[in-house]
Amino acid sequence: MTIGRSTTPLSIAPVAPFSEPDLVSDHKQAVLSAIRWAWSELQRANPTILKSGMEEEITEQLQQLLNQRQQGKRVAHWLNDFESVTRGESQRTIDGRICKKPDLVFRPPAYRSVINTTRWGWFVECKIINGTASVTAYRDDGVSRFVSGEYSAWMKSAAMLGYVRDGSRPLPSLDKPLKGKVGTKSHTRGATDELSFSDHDRSSASGRCVDITLMHVWLPTV
Repeated sequence: MTIGRSTTPLSIAPVAPFSEPDLVSDHKQAVLSAIRWAWSELQRANPTILKSGMEEEITEQLQQLLNQRQQGKRVAHWLNDFESVTRGESQRTIDGRICKKPDLVFRPPAYRSVINTTRWGWFVECKIINGTASVTAYRDDGVSRFVSGEYSAWMKSAAMLGYVRDGSRPLPSLDKPLKGKVGTKSHTRGATDELSFSDHDRSSASGRCVDITLMHVWLPTV
């Protein structure tokens, strides 16, 4: 009697779905609330690093706050059920490279439909915003990494986090740089002027990618 015989040779990896389930809105809101709280804590305790620190220094401080615990409970209570927030976690790109590292990764408890938690979660790339050149870099070294499938290759949404030093807001600042570039289909204002959303076509990526929506969260350093 033959039990569980497969028609596919074991040397050939099974074909996996090309996307993972998107995070539900409540989990995205939890991440946003936690980031805003951590930012307010940095504004209060270490405003100097926000005004003049390097991007990596600020991101590391945010990670520390987001993972901080007190009397056995997470201080950022919005993330109570989430795994530890990781920083610089290596990811496999859509074309098979394994060295790309988005700045922060947030993972709630895995949904039943998740195939592989390594490639699932909310991936966030962080950039300092201070002048026109920084917005161009935000697009070319941030947004483009999601659109090309270097980051969040299997996810339908992700986020960009701006550390704003010049008073800019995402909707007016990004409209022109995004229009007609990096697969942008639309760019709309969020619930507050520190938020916007952009939809991107990823059909030109080097592998099969589901299209992606990016939340742009721009937080003022003062």
